[in-house]
Amino acid sequence: MSDAGVPPVPEALLAPLLDTAADHLRALEPGDVPLSLRPLTGFDRRGLSRGAARQQLLRAVESEEGFRKEMVERFLDRGEVEDVLGRWSASDAVALVDSAAERDDLPLLASALYAARPDGWTFGLGVAVATYERRRREQASEDDVKALRSQVATLEEARRRADTARSESEANVARLERELRDERRSRRAREEEAQRHTDVARRRAETLERELGEAREATEAAEARYRREVARVRAADADARAAHEEVARLEGELADLAERSSREPGVLGPAELQALEDAAELARRVADGLGVIATRHHDAGRGTRTAPAAGDAASPADTTRGGRGRDGGRTRPSPPPVPKGLVADSPDGVAAMLRVPGVVMVVDGYNVSMQGWPDAAPDLQRERLLAGLTELQMRTRCGVVCVFDGADVGSVPAPRRTGVRVVFSEPGEDADPVVVRQVASFVRRAAPVLAVSSDRWVRDHAEAQGARVVGAPALLHVLRG
Repeated sequence: MSDAGVPPVPEALLAPLLDTAADHLRALEPGDVPLSLRPLTGFDRRGLSRGAARQQLLRAVESEEGFRKEMVERFLDRGEVEDVLGRWSASDAVALVDSAAERDDLPLLASALYAARPDGWTFGLGVAVATYERRRREQASEDDVKALRSQVATLEEARRRADTARSESEANVARLERELRDERRSRRAREEEAQRHTDVARRRAETLERELGEAREATEAAEARYRREVARVRAADADARAAHEEVARLEGELADLAERSSREPGVLGPAELQALEDAAELARRVADGLGVIATRHHDAGRGTRTAPAAGDAASPADTTRGGRGRDGGRTRPSPPPVPKGLVADSPDGVAAMLRVPGVVMVVDGYNVSMQGWPDAAPDLQRERLLAGLTELQMRTRCGVVCVFDGADVGSVPAPRRTGVRVVFSEPGEDADPVVVRQVASFVRRAAPVLAVSSDRWVRDHAEAQGARVVGAPALLHVLRG
């Protein structure tokens, strides 16, 4: 039965007693189970330890006298209950309750007092309930403190992460600002570079326009010179024809005189015959010279240079050789020999021929220098070529004659070079006939002559005079070697 003086006891403090009640209920026969507890029949220990079943057991303990008596006896027979009750003293209730609370045995003490009801048990239960409530509140406070500390730690971590994110954002902003400044500087540099290129291109265009104008003026001047040369060629053609006719007439008279002299001895003396032969020879040379000039200008007008045919009257092979051929009784001088195993028109062949005693090398100056230094000005080309020829002459001790076109030097005297003779053609005269005449003059002196030119007209006429001819690349290789 319930007691009006019993303070309300929390279910948690009566847990040991209620557990014993549940065990006792499960041990009863179905017919012995109180009516109020029959709905709990069939519950296992776990089902009877929680919820409404627990409350119903507590009400049965308070209201069912028979059930309560049997359950209390069973509970009080437990050894730990007897120990608790053996130590109980109402005067020491507070100390005993605190000690039980420290050992976590407060529910056992409260259940023992509630079941046995010794002296001062209501006071003991009150102290136990008060201690339980105080500890529960303290535990709740500790839980709240832990929760707050957990929240504070969470907030601290969030703040730290926010600070880290802010620092990273500031670093990113600083990096982006630097990249933006660098990009702006790079863009300005590109714009300035593009402007410089534009200025250079504009100046280049202006230079090209100026050079184009100068080229047009030079072309017009060249066309005027060409027209003058055409008129000069026509006059030379007429002079050549007249000279050939004069030569033919003199040769006819010479033949008639020779024939009459053979039939009528004493008509002409040897001195007179020699004078006639010399006059005929001189006329032939004049005619040949005019023929060479006419042929040269004809070739220039057509854009190509071709050697005169073997049967032409103006062929240098027939008229400008140093000797008189088969009819004159003189022998033609030999060109410088080429050692066996070598090719004449090669660097080794040229070097070998330059060591032949008495050899003379006649060089077509601009034809060689324009192949060796095509980008240099004419005066610089001459200086480089003559410097190389001077050094080559000192090594080989050969004779060297270098012929240049005199059109671009005017009245400038030929430069002096030790061992190298420099010849300029007359203004208005091309250098090619001068090269051939220089070859012919040395051939007449019976000297072995090596001519250097890549011009086909010069090669053909120099070979016809009896010289050995090589191209400009072979000589340039020797000069640079």
